[in-house]
Amino acid sequence: MAPPIAREGDDDEQRSAADELAPIRPPAGLRLPPADQQAPVWDVPLASGRPHPAFWLLGAHGGACVSSLARTWAPAADARQGWPAQDRYRGVVVVARTHREGLDAAHSLLLQAAGGRIGGCALLGLVTVPDQPGSLPATLRRRRDVVESAAPQYWRVPYLPDYRTLTYDQMPVWSPKDAPVTTTRLQRATTRWNRDGALAYPDPDLVVIGSAIFDAARQAMAR
Repeated sequence: MAPPIAREGDDDEQRSAADELAPIRPPAGLRLPPADQQAPVWDVPLASGRPHPAFWLLGAHGGACVSSLARTWAPAADARQGWPAQDRYRGVVVVARTHREGLDAAHSLLLQAAGGRIGGCALLGLVTVPDQPGSLPATLRRRRDVVESAAPQYWRVPYLPDYRTLTYDQMPVWSPKDAPVTTTRLQRATTRWNRDGALAYPDPDLVVIGSAIFDAARQAMAR
């Protein structure tokens, strides 16, 4: 069932019923995950205002850090754990924590995408978020490598201890429209705070990853 969200009126944003009902055959040899491990394909738009999100973050499971990343990356929006098949821009990044459940859930969504069961959305890649500080155990490192191999691109968010102390409104925001920042300014980002306790600038790694995803989304729009 689709979430209770407003419909948009642009005709070019609606996919035809014939396209949605067309049979899809997965590539030979690909084993699709069970239906309960696949994300739903939304049949109404998720975006209710403008500007439209340039790309969507699809959490592979609850607590994947989608809300924080969508707050930090201004062009992004939360796909509500489904594929935004009826939105104007349909580039999607799967987001998962690096524990076993998160990696397995992400793998299922990547296989769903490989099987063409995502309503015409464009899979941009995978973002993994540490579930705790420190190195991953060897078994999880190997599992992450396997999951990442199923994605067209992947990005690894570092562990960011400062974010544990921030409220949602205190999290810094990055936009592609922001003036370029110097290396020195970025290096000071994680230690420079505003008077209200908020970080003054986004973490430099998040800026780099957000910019790379935005570029991938623009390329997907042009195809």
